[in-house]
Amino acid sequence: MQSDPMEPLAPKVPFNARVTSLIAGHLERGRVGVEAIASQLHMSRHTLHKRLKREGHTFAALLEEIRRERALAYLNDRSKSLVEIAEQLGFSELSAFSRAFKRWMGKSPGAYRSMAV
Repeated sequence: MQSDPMEPLAPKVPFNARVTSLIAGHLERGRVGVEAIASQLHMSRHTLHKRLKREGHTFAALLEEIRRERALAYLNDRSKSLVEIAEQLGFSELSAFSRAFKRWMGKSPGAYRSMAV
């Protein structure tokens, strides 16, 4: 049975979007590592890095972008402590989260939160 030539093909999901989705899912359950994502995609870590590079991305940059977006959203929820947010984003400790947040936004998470009142 042939497909209708006039019927559009389903758009192929970019590889980086698949990786981003997997990172987001793993992050919700704790820390995320490149090995776990590569394994879930049935490839080596090296192949994962190579495929992302071909699309102009890196694993670290995708992870950082997800963490940044979530950090901004989590900081609006005043019921969450900064330590809790750091843990939910997979940081080993609050100071690591604070350094990353300051790099992203130019101010500490506490200062950002107090400005967003």
